[in-house]
This record gives sequence, C-alpha cells and structure tokens, in this order.
Amino acid sequence: MSLLKIGLPKGSLQESTFRIFAKAGYNISVRSRSYFPSIDDPELEGLLIRAQEIARYVEEGVIDCGLTGRDWVGENDADVVVATELVYAKQGMRPVRWVWLSLKTRT
Repeated sequence: MSLLKIGLPKGSLQESTFRIFAKAGYNISVRSRSYFPSIDDPELEGLLIRAQEIARYVEEGVIDCGLTGRDWVGENDADVVVATELVYAKQGMRPVRWVWLSLKTRT
C-alpha cells in the first residue's frame, strides 16, 4: 500500500488545520513535541512542518502535498500545483488565505 505524505503546518494554525480535517471525517492527533501526527486513515501519513517550508518540501518530493500560505509558495518560487484555496485562521482572528498544494509539476 502506498502512503500519501501530507505536510501540515506546525504552530499557530495547527489546531485549526486539524479541525478542517475533522470536518472532512479525518481525525488527527499528535503528542506534544512530535512531528508525526496520527491520522485515522491507513493510507495517509502526516508530517508537521513549518508553513514556510511546506512548498519547498512538496517541490523536492519529500512530501506529496500540504497546506501552506500562498505567500510562502511565492517566496520560495516553488514549482508546485495549487489545488485549491482555503480560508481559515486561528480562532478569533481574521481569516487568512492558505492553499492546498498538490504534487510537484512535471516538465
């Protein structure tokens, strides 16, 4: 069985990201100080990464896809596919634009 490796933002938007996945039917949990969350789908493997690094890791093939800010895609000049745009934020703050990145583009 092939696993889909997903980069999830570590830090201030981590819990908001987990809630979005929960609304889609996926439960994600992580132990304190761990970078490897548990996802209740045997075909998914999560990795908590700083949002600044996710686009680069997708481009390099370290992970298959991930969630990061559109600004980080541009700043890294990452050769990735933006699959969709999500709008969410930490609880009580103005929403920010995040993107779901897909596999690196092929040339």
